[in-house]
Amino acid sequence: MKSIIRVFFLLITIGVSAQQSATDSQVVKKSLQEKQTLENTSIIKNVSFTNIGPTIMSGRVADIDVNPNDPTEFYVGYASGGLWYTKNNGTSFKPVLDNSPTQNIGDIAIDWKKGTIWVGTGEKNSSRSSYAGIGILKSDNQGLTWEHVGLPDSHHVSRIITVSYTHLTLPTICSV
Repeated sequence: MKSIIRVFFLLITIGVSAQQSATDSQVVKKSLQEKQTLENTSIIKNVSFTNIGPTIMSGRVADIDVNPNDPTEFYVGYASGGLWYTKNNGTSFKPVLDNSPTQNIGDIAIDWKKGTIWVGTGEKNSSRSSYAGIGILKSDNQGLTWEHVGLPDSHHVSRIITVSYTHLTLPTICSV
């Protein structure tokens, strides 16, 4: 009986101490601000770097969104490698999320008529190498600039659903 109780307490101790608690959104926000300050004051901020390969970072594709009117145009979101755009059926890709606060993607949604992109940040497949995100990012100009539009404590967004009312004057609705 004593050995069963010892094993029970050992398992409880391991279970309680094994998991690290999630980072608070205020800590993440402060860290992103500090990162921006460091980037702005860096002595090497004007040195350009050239990626020598691989041509597309990361190997875990989180989502693909294809233009319904042109299947050679699509976006590919990588779990920890950002968002990439092609209009030549994947012969070449352009990075779209490079100027955003995070590169970790769980899901993407595109309004092809308006050029609006929603990115749910944080890898959706749980593993030792999964990275948390910062909520939902939105771009109204095909990824030139990004706005954080909410859910800072979500950590992992795995699905975005948009509803566009093209026959009405209502804005597109984004649900997570």
